[in-house]
Amino acid sequence: MARFTLILEYRGGTYIRQERAASPQAALKKLVRPSDTKTKLFRALAEQRVVAIEGIENCWCSSTSDRGKLALVNIVKTAE
Repeated sequence: MARFTLILEYRGGTYIRQERAASPQAALKKLVRPSDTKTKLFRALAEQRVVAIEGIENCWCSSTSDRGKLALVNIVKTAE
């Protein structure tokens, strides 16, 4: 499994987490944890399709909105 760095921009804050997963979509789905206070936001992000960033290797993004605010997550494959 690869290591992915997830960088979330939401409501003026930047949140970074690393996950080991088989794919960027799987890494994003690992954000959904019952004890997490942002579970609703993470679930909405995980339900979105992860899109490769054109012209950049090993980088993807996904986005959603929550209470009228954009949540953008960039996913970078950082290690095998």
